Parts: sequence; structure tokens; C-alpha cells
Amino acid sequence: MTVILTRGPARPQAGLIQDLEHEDNHRRLGAELLRRVREADVRIPAERRAPRTVAQMRARLAAAADDACPLCGWWRCRCTDQAVSEGAR
Repeated sequence: MTVILTRGPARPQAGLIQDLEHEDNHRRLGAELLRRVREADVRIPAERRAPRTVAQMRARLAAAADDACPLCGWWRCRCTDQAVSEGAR
């Protein structure tokens, strides 16, 4: 027989006021970390910044699609062909 133990909803452990203060501290910490990340991002030159959002990643990939492969230098990459043929040996 399988016994499943469940817990009820979490209850405030320290009281409502202290729980609200705890949540407020989390919000303040999140805001402070976001501010610091944005300040650090501003110091990085635009061409060296890593994309953080999906839109930034797609834009970066679209721009790189018209360029030669940085590893082999060919417009039509041969890196994967070499890796496949070396793996078959």
C-alpha cells in the first residue's frame, strides 16, 4: 500500500508583518541586483556584449548567417563534415 503524505498551504511562521517585510527585502534585493547588472552592461562596449534576450540572440545569429565560418573560413562550413568523417574512422 502506498501512503502519500501531503502538507497544507504554508502558514506565516513569524507573523504577517514580518512576512511582508521579508517579501519587501526580496524585492529590494532584486531591484538592487538588476541595477548593478545594468550598470555593468553599460560599461561593456556594444560589440562585446553577450545577448541576453531571445530577440538579441536572433538578431546576432541573423547577422552572422551571411558571414564565413570563423573556424574553417568557408562560406559553406566544412567543420561538421570533418567531424562526421573523423568520427566514422
